[in-house]
Amino acid sequence: AKIASEYPALAQAAESVGSLQIRNVGTMGGNLCQRPRCWYYRKEEFDCLKKGGARCFAPDGKSKYNAIIGGGPSYIVHPSDLAPALIALEARVRIRGPENERNLPLESFYVLPDERLRQETVLQADEVITEVFVPKLQANTRSVYLKFNERGSMDFALSAVAAVVRLEGGVCKQARVVLGGVAPKPWRSEPAEKALVGQQMTDAVLAQAAEEALAEAEPLEHNAYKVPLTKVLIQRAVKAIV
Repeated sequence: AKIASEYPALAQAAESVGSLQIRNVGTMGGNLCQRPRCWYYRKEEFDCLKKGGARCFAPDGKSKYNAIIGGGPSYIVHPSDLAPALIALEARVRIRGPENERNLPLESFYVLPDERLRQETVLQADEVITEVFVPKLQANTRSVYLKFNERGSMDFALSAVAAVVRLEGGVCKQARVVLGGVAPKPWRSEPAEKALVGQQMTDAVLAQAAEEALAEAEPLEHNAYKVPLTKVLIQRAVKAIV
């Protein structure tokens, strides 16, 4: 109840994960560290780039579920629902290895394929996440997590938005917007945040923020639908807050 009232984005993201059975046995660390969903990566008959092969099959293949932002040379998307919400809430993670431990922002935990092709995080083979820290939010700060999935339930996000906004007198003083389902890592959109801060939350401002967030999108042949879908989710997410 405390999480639902103080961190609704986190509660909404957690509730959207898989089924009740999966949520009952799953862990937060497991959700944050899950591997890509891409069907070329999952199917053993495809020796894709992510598995050590010569190429990523998505650009010339079936790319419906692949990345539209930050892709290349692999076009996987990160499947975690909790990660965008926690990054928007400025969470930190504690990582422990056999000889030491480190504490870092969750935003810095994830890497793009051009930084570390075979992994999605900075974790080394002998390290695990031991704790997740979520700071107390400032007054007048609200959060929301919206997810669009292909099936009604128990499905990964085609696109998702976590938004955290602090308002004073109807003006946005602080904003964090993080996208899920569209990039190889949870994608924080600083252009969208800049479009919101200092502004009254009018429909025109929300539309501009959505445009800024997707300005650098480079969809593949079968996933251009994610661009307008994500724009709508951004506008709905911020409007739900204000």
